[in-house]
Amino acid sequence: MCGPCRRRAAPAAMAGMRSAAFFEGPLRLALHNLKYKRDIILADTLARLVVEAWRTYAVPGDLVLPVPLSAQRLRERGYNQAALLAQGFAELAGLAYTQGGATRVRHTATQVGLSAGERWKNLAGAFKGEARVVAGRRVILIDDVCTTGSTLEACAEALAAAGAAAVWGLTVARARRAAERS
Repeated sequence: MCGPCRRRAAPAAMAGMRSAAFFEGPLRLALHNLKYKRDIILADTLARLVVEAWRTYAVPGDLVLPVPLSAQRLRERGYNQAALLAQGFAELAGLAYTQGGATRVRHTATQVGLSAGERWKNLAGAFKGEARVVAGRRVILIDDVCTTGSTLEACAEALAAAGAAAVWGLTVARARRAAERS
């Protein structure tokens, strides 16, 4: 996360966040096709990228969870792209996987087009961790893209409140910070 996002999120519930690559070029197109064009076959290849990042960064964890969608968004889309990625990642990494460790307790507006501050407000209190699943576990939380970190952090807060020992965010891609742009 960038400096302003880290300061806004302090104290952070996430132990850390890592991504396989930047959200640009062919990877951006692949993620858009997975998320918006039902090209779900891409999830397997993208999960392999996440596994490589996991190995490179030595992200610790013993339970893999996807960032959950609201019931409304799940009905609209028909699937959760983060769940497809998380399941593929867990299988390749040999880690336990469940979709039942966190739920989105309220529908939120799409994050696309929102400022960083609006993203944080939009997600406040949107998730609930399931203590019976996550208590004492080191969770790897999977999502497709990290822009400001607000989604991962909001979900990590709910998981920490439910007793998770640690939560790491792991995504296929992340937005470049202003200082990283050419």
